[in-house]
Amino acid sequence: MPISPPVPERAQQLLAQLERFGSREHGQLAIGRRLLREHPDLPLTGFAIAGSFCPEPGRPLHSLILHVGEHDTDGITAWARALGTEPVIDGARYRLDTALDGIGIWASATIPETDYDLDQAVFVPTADDVSFTLRGLLVTELGEDGDLLFIGHPPAREVLAVTSAYYRHICGQRLRAYGDHVLTDSITRGWARFVAYPTREDWRIRSASQDTPGALPVTWMYAQEGDTQDIGNPVHCPACGRHSRGLDYDHESGQRVHLCPLPDCRHQWPVDDSLEPSPTPEAIEHHQDQRTAVATR
Repeated sequence: MPISPPVPERAQQLLAQLERFGSREHGQLAIGRRLLREHPDLPLTGFAIAGSFCPEPGRPLHSLILHVGEHDTDGITAWARALGTEPVIDGARYRLDTALDGIGIWASATIPETDYDLDQAVFVPTADDVSFTLRGLLVTELGEDGDLLFIGHPPAREVLAVTSAYYRHICGQRLRAYGDHVLTDSITRGWARFVAYPTREDWRIRSASQDTPGALPVTWMYAQEGDTQDIGNPVHCPACGRHSRGLDYDHESGQRVHLCPLPDCRHQWPVDDSLEPSPTPEAIEHHQDQRTAVATR
């Protein structure tokens, strides 16, 4: 349902809000005052301002954002028509995108998921819908923890190869098993539907059974369960001299520390250049002797 238009007292509060933004010099305050005066019956709960250092050709440098309610698509439509245009409809999202006296006017609202026909929004992803394509697989990054979503049920070796390449080339890290954990244990297979809600660009994934219409095979790689090692700035272990990029947390202090990868060493030292001693000649010689011994086995 549309939000009720602001009462006169509320309109003054909205103008005061704009003044606090310091928008007078760019014209947003004058436009806000004009909108409230000319369209007092339209829904409005607040203002915001925006600007661009390098706007696209034909786009305003400064904009006024109207807050009409998260789901008030009727309000977006009313504002658009009052300003001589039509809302831009993309899936479940309605947008107001116009300009007035050189100031951009922008607003958006989304049809609630419960009121949207999600079955009609199910789609089959292509390379344009995912983060990247590697080894013929469509892959999407999930969240901010380094997890990956594969479309299909590729062999585990392919999942691990793509994950390793992603961490090396995108994150600058090496992904290894953590403790007794095996990386293949982080692979989970299932079925899901890809839903263009609120838009195709901002799609969502919904777990589903294999026989659900539109369901596709998917594979989750929970890479955050592994151990990452920085490959950008190798250092030497002060105990044995080995090149080390391993990182870990000290179990007592909780501080980030370097970790020597050599099984016979596993020395830890602080992640602080000022605290990292250079390896001694004896340590380097010891490390070289160990490499020679391994090579002759």
